[in-house]
Amino acid sequence: MLIKRFSSDLSDAKILRFFAQKKFNKRAFCIRCKSYQAYRKNSVYICRNCWYKFFLTTNTPMSKMRMALRDWFEIINCFALSLPAHKAYKFLKVDHYERVFKAYRIIRDKIVTDSEINFEKWRGAFEVDESYYGGKFKNKRKKQREKLRKLGLNKRGRGAKYTQQPVFGIYKRNGSVFLLPVPDTEKKQLEKIIKERIKMKSTIYSDKWRAYSGLVGLGYVHSSIDHGKQEYVSGKVHINGMEGFWGLSKVNMNSYKGIRKNNWLSYLKEMEFRYNNRNLDHDQFVTKIINILMN
Repeated sequence: MLIKRFSSDLSDAKILRFFAQKKFNKRAFCIRCKSYQAYRKNSVYICRNCWYKFFLTTNTPMSKMRMALRDWFEIINCFALSLPAHKAYKFLKVDHYERVFKAYRIIRDKIVTDSEINFEKWRGAFEVDESYYGGKFKNKRKKQREKLRKLGLNKRGRGAKYTQQPVFGIYKRNGSVFLLPVPDTEKKQLEKIIKERIKMKSTIYSDKWRAYSGLVGLGYVHSSIDHGKQEYVSGKVHINGMEGFWGLSKVNMNSYKGIRKNNWLSYLKEMEFRYNNRNLDHDQFVTKIINILMN
């Protein structure tokens, strides 16, 4: 049982109606036969057409956990406030930490899935850049540092791909950001992503990295800034938006104090999701998460 931090003034019926509204919009329907002859009896929905019985969470990621909608509402609110799972566990006084951790993982996995489902090619003005995530060389254990030095892998900048994860980013000016972990930051790899995500004839701004040298030939309007010559802004030519995002996301990810490799993509996509919904207030952000989970 969780402490009612965010739902103290909401009855169970109100919470159920709130989730149902995100699931069905205006009118309940059967999730099996899609008939609108479904009606609710307590917390169970029954279809008069095929007599299928189901709950609001049936066929959603939330069905992986036997947890009341009120508990989900509380945990989603904590997630929306950027509380790490261990802090949400203490804040809500949950019986077992695993409940919060699993719920957070379900939310993040659904965010990853939703970002691919709603994929569309963008048109406009864009900034592209690459960055490296992971622990810095100086912060690694002494034995690890010695091993990497012997292998010649104690490099900085783009050479850090041997000890850190390269991530490619596309930022639409005054809009959304798209992130993708990549095996390397070479021309073939980055051009493939750009062609998949950005429509031809769009304007792209970048630094002087060689991977971007062929963008004009691909049908884009391309301008670049030379960081090597201490150039950072020349009129509209800059990648300050993308670089600002890198700094913000790394600070936020560091607050989780260590992320397992197999969960890393979902945390990265969480940063993307939070940034792309930065203009929503808290209640709107909670509603957005519930919409994603229920569909």
